[in-house]
Amino acid sequence: MRLLIPALLALTFVGCSCQRNAGDSGDATAPPAQPQTPETEAAPSAAQLRAQALEQRRDQAYTDAVDTLHLYLQRVGAGDRDAADKFWGYQRMPRGSEESDLRALKNLRGLRIQNQAPEPLDQEPVPELLRIPVDLRATLENGENRRYTGWYRLRRNQVEQRWELTGVLVAAKLQ
Repeated sequence: MRLLIPALLALTFVGCSCQRNAGDSGDATAPPAQPQTPETEAAPSAAQLRAQALEQRRDQAYTDAVDTLHLYLQRVGAGDRDAADKFWGYQRMPRGSEESDLRALKNLRGLRIQNQAPEPLDQEPVPELLRIPVDLRATLENGENRRYTGWYRLRRNQVEQRWELTGVLVAAKLQ
């Protein structure tokens, strides 16, 4: 009996070398079940896809309008008035008081353009009319700095599929 107890204890610690079949019941650990995919990971619905497409079109419209404004201001900064004038709709050019003296600057060395997010002025899902607030810093050749603040209004030309400037109110800011 003395020999039997140490042998049983040894088997308890070492474990049994017998194997169980998958069909046997008992303590055998079953392989973990594959997790079920929740319904939230299902493919997006048609309505969600339409909403995403609309949001992408809206974001692209904002980007295109801001790009148009920046190109216009780059032409103004470079002194290329003829190229800048082509960005205006209705064959309209800004009056001197609308853009302050920005277009009249002859000795411009640099123009830093900062804009805020475009503001839709219509109720369309993809806006056709926007106002873009700007903060401009002009550096002249003599080292003088000028600051301008205001906004530009743009509309989407449906025939030519491009953004055009239609209004502006930019004033020199005293420092």
